[in-house]
Amino acid sequence: NVCNGTGHIRLDGSTPTARRVEIVNQFNSPYSENSVFLLSARAGGVGLNLTGASRLVLFDSDWNPASDLQAMARVWRDGQKNSVHIYRLLTTGSIEEKIYQRQLSKAGLNEVVVDPSHTSAVKLSDEELKDLFSLSEEEDCLTHRMLPCTCQGQGDVPQPVDPPSVTRMCQLSASRTNPHSQIFRINQLFQWEHYRQPLPVQLLQSMGLQDAELFVTFVFRNTLQIKPTDLQLKEKT
Repeated sequence: NVCNGTGHIRLDGSTPTARRVEIVNQFNSPYSENSVFLLSARAGGVGLNLTGASRLVLFDSDWNPASDLQAMARVWRDGQKNSVHIYRLLTTGSIEEKIYQRQLSKAGLNEVVVDPSHTSAVKLSDEELKDLFSLSEEEDCLTHRMLPCTCQGQGDVPQPVDPPSVTRMCQLSASRTNPHSQIFRINQLFQWEHYRQPLPVQLLQSMGLQDAELFVTFVFRNTLQIKPTDLQLKEKT
């Protein structure tokens, strides 16, 4: 019922190249009656400025973390005047969450390859490959369990284990201290709010997820007071 009557536009690999600019301009127009843009990350992950949208929902994680970062940056562009909300949805304990965890090692590969002694941290053993396709139904969040975090999931913002990183906020890094017990790490998640069931009503309402309360087992949330131009200026200096 939520989607009935909602105007939407779609762009995927079958969309003619000549029509793509027209579709984007139609959606970005302040007079557009379409409030939803269905976009394939591979078809429109690069080169599209969707400043007409302020909320992006990423359903499908890519094995390549750069593809997801490009897709999430479509609405956070020059000309965006609204606050941007990005939702990454993962099925707990499934291959979706494990793909996201593998992204961590890929994103940190540029740090690992400079030290040949640590290349094993980004390789999959036979046991890890088998685990990748298994379903962990007893977990409410595998990613939180992998972090050395002992919070109760009540909106806490844990302190980082390591000193603050100088890398970009969107960069993910692989742990190289103990590749057998903790292959992946997202240092940034220690600076995010952690929530587990029962989730606060105010939290769900602020994200527009009050109707999905029974289906959300864990939430990582972060707020940044930064503009796209701020990051561009930092990269140029």
